[in-house]
Amino acid sequence: MFRTVFLETFKKLYRNKKNRLLFLLAFIGIILYSFLYLPTVNNPLTIDADELALETESAYGMKESRLAEGDIAVNSFTGVDTYSLAKYDYENNFMFYDALQKGDISRLFELKSTDYVPMFTVDALNDYLERKHDGQFLDMDFERAVINNNLFALSEIDHPTTHEFNGKTGIQQLYSFFLNYGPLILLFITIFVASEVLVDDRKHHTLKAGQPLGWRKYIFYQSVSVFIFIATGIAFFLMFFFLLISLLYGFGDMSLLTTHYAYTEGYRAAEENFFTAPVIDLILKSLILTAVLLYLFIRLNAVLSLIFRHDVIVMIAGFAIIAFNRLYSGGGEDRFLGLGAHLFPQNYFEFGNILSGRQNFLTLSNNFTFETGIMVLLITIIIIEIILGLLAGWMTRQKFVRQVD
Repeated sequence: MFRTVFLETFKKLYRNKKNRLLFLLAFIGIILYSFLYLPTVNNPLTIDADELALETESAYGMKESRLAEGDIAVNSFTGVDTYSLAKYDYENNFMFYDALQKGDISRLFELKSTDYVPMFTVDALNDYLERKHDGQFLDMDFERAVINNNLFALSEIDHPTTHEFNGKTGIQQLYSFFLNYGPLILLFITIFVASEVLVDDRKHHTLKAGQPLGWRKYIFYQSVSVFIFIATGIAFFLMFFFLLISLLYGFGDMSLLTTHYAYTEGYRAAEENFFTAPVIDLILKSLILTAVLLYLFIRLNAVLSLIFRHDVIVMIAGFAIIAFNRLYSGGGEDRFLGLGAHLFPQNYFEFGNILSGRQNFLTLSNNFTFETGIMVLLITIIIIEIILGLLAGWMTRQKFVRQVD
């Protein structure tokens, strides 16, 4: 009987013009992102070779002019030896420039691990953080620490490339997808595709009159069918995205470490509160959380369908639930309704914030973890299953299909 429901649901989803349009747009979006947007992305610590050349030339001119004038003594008023300072800047800038010209990323990492970094690079990072976070100082502190720690992690791998330095390899882009807006995108797609599956039965209620299958079991079989369809589609597009990026910029080093946060003590942005973990760990945890959230929202969609019985309303309600945390507060709170915010499922929809430790950084705690998220989401699924069971008993198949607008 499951096979019958699965084939019926698959045909319904596949033949839906909106779903086919969505998948076409997803395909085009990946192409445009890979060929138009990603080439413009660089590490915020990327050194502008032209500006570095000008800085190097300026420092050399300053050094030589002071030497020619014999002005190499320490100024008694400022305590600064202008010649030695210009010589120091010139030599260090030249080493950076030489590494860039030769494409020696390992040497570049080695130089960046020293105390000397060209001043305009520091200014560029500050400008980047200010533009991105618009004065949100906690977010700026967190990302600055992550960028610097990730730079050190990159220096630990063998023969790093410029694409790895700029975060463009397949494994880094997959990691970045889950870390940022990827989870929300996948959940919005899930609601968009699933919102009219059960409601669509009302348009063909005569075909269901003799179905020898219990109403609750039918809804469950249909939910599982939708889950298989959406999960397969998402897996296909993630694989396509990963392979395309890998062909363009390389697969990436599987041993790459990424920066995470766990509060221990003292100042929240202190170096000892950050640690590294393999990039593959976050990707695997992301896939697990994605599967759990897909099932949760498909079953929630069934609840909304029984309540509202209209696909557009179901879709809007689903979108509102996904975006609730942003609409309510924007995230970052450690309390909700007088209880710990880590006990509520909406804080795990954007699970990149959890896996990276950003949520713990903002709340100055260690409450938001992968394990806690799995537990909270599974309990939420159980609650939804109970509500759905009770609701299906009240909104019977006959009432659901015969109350046609």
